[in-house]
Formats: sequence, C-alpha cells, structure tokens
Amino acid sequence: MTVTDRLSLLQYEHLSLGGTAAAQFTLSLDALRALSLAERYEHPAALYLGDIADVDNRDELLGAKHLALGFAHGLIVAKVISEAKGEALRQVFQDAAERAIKDLADQA
Repeated sequence: MTVTDRLSLLQYEHLSLGGTAAAQFTLSLDALRALSLAERYEHPAALYLGDIADVDNRDELLGAKHLALGFAHGLIVAKVISEAKGEALRQVFQDAAERAIKDLADQA
C-alpha cells in the first residue's frame, strides 16, 4: 500500500470524526503532505494528527500533543529527517493542537 493509499484511508476513516474534528484533521493532513516525508514517517504522523483531532478534553489533548511532538523529536534525534523538516513537523502538530484547543473551548 502506498503512502497515498494509506493517507486516503485515513481520510476515509476520519469520517467517523465529528464535523469540526474532521475539518481540523483535513487541514492537518494537508499540512503534513506538504512536508513530503518518507512514507514510513508520514503515516504514523498522520495517525498522531488524527489522535489530536479526536480529543474530548484538555488532558487527552495534552497527551496526544506530547506523543506527537515526541515522535517528531525522535525522528530528528535519529537523524532520519533534517532539523528543519523536524521543526516543520512539530509546527504541524502544534497547529493541530491549537485548533483542537480552540474547538474544545468553543464546545464548552
């Protein structure tokens, strides 16, 4: 299965997300695709983005965000992506978390 197939599957799976979460996930996935990561890194990153989009409260968001940022940091430390690309990936995760926190506040 190619990365495009996997990400398409993720987009299909996001249909089970609520309207706002699905829209957030789509934005995040577009930003992730723009980074052009290798397939073996892009797919898990997309899963982390899905976790961030699907949170129900701030505690879940904090956990999902930290796992995602830890994943990005691990790729940098392992030197499988450049520092610049790693920072861009962290920003994708950070932006997704900021959208999620805004959505949580709007729901309250």
